[in-house]
Amino acid sequence: MRKAAVFGNSGVISVLFETPSGFAIFGYNAFKLTEPEAWKVVWLRAFQTFEDKGCAINKTTVSPQLSTMIRKYVVDGQTLAVGNENYENIIQKCLGIPCVYSHVVNELMWGLKIQMRRLLPAENSELTNEDCFSMSEGMRFLLNYHKFDVNLDMMVTKRIIEMAGVVYECDRCVNKYNTSLRFDAQQLMEISRIDTHDWDLLKLATALKIICDPEDEIPDAQRLFSKRLLKRLMKGAPRYKNRISKYPCLKVYKEMYSARKSRLKAGIVLVSLVERAKKAYEDEQAGKATSDHEIGPDRKKICHGSILS
Repeated sequence: MRKAAVFGNSGVISVLFETPSGFAIFGYNAFKLTEPEAWKVVWLRAFQTFEDKGCAINKTTVSPQLSTMIRKYVVDGQTLAVGNENYENIIQKCLGIPCVYSHVVNELMWGLKIQMRRLLPAENSELTNEDCFSMSEGMRFLLNYHKFDVNLDMMVTKRIIEMAGVVYECDRCVNKYNTSLRFDAQQLMEISRIDTHDWDLLKLATALKIICDPEDEIPDAQRLFSKRLLKRLMKGAPRYKNRISKYPCLKVYKEMYSARKSRLKAGIVLVSLVERAKKAYEDEQAGKATSDHEIGPDRKKICHGSILS
């Protein structure tokens, strides 16, 4: 309820999004504002092109055309998310509409820019075909969480963003079952004295799958478990009949196994793409360093307009 109280209108806010040729207004649920991939729950309310965006809004005024558009789609008591502090200040001053601008809003705007072609088919600018984007804080955090060690100044391609999204969604698909699987793990300890403390979730789900359906062959079973442990799981299966629900466990295993396969494929592609992007960034930085220290005709270094011996 806290966000609903802060933003008003039951937490539903409007988003003023600047495009290459104009401005769009999206509706958005502020309860999702701090969640990953926040842009996925926006809906378009209006879009207008402007011949001169500098006249539409600047440090001193908001044009009648843009003012009319904003007032039409931002209801009383609703908050408007904007892309910079200048827009926040001038809209609040001229239109009296409460605005919000923050690093979290920046992440939302970043996602909207990437999905511009899909969300705004009416935006025909050549910039909508852009394939490289500046790194966002959220994307850097996600990539560095997976040990990619990327720089905030790096550019990322749409393909990198897509593959990172697949990895994130696959991890989320697995991790959402953490509580229920750890609860069932207690049954393994109580009944079979099997300690699963150091097991990952897929290994645990696989063990439960074996218990629930010991006759079915599982491709990774021999890789995950010793022959002795496999025998204990299958032999002890009848003892779990009234302790573990069969069909929910089978469903969870199937979903997690599929997610892990997709994650592996996406991860292989992501490693290659990120390494390529890092090399391009490093080459660009090396080129800049070389140009900053050019050698003049007299064989002396030229650095920022000065000649250094």
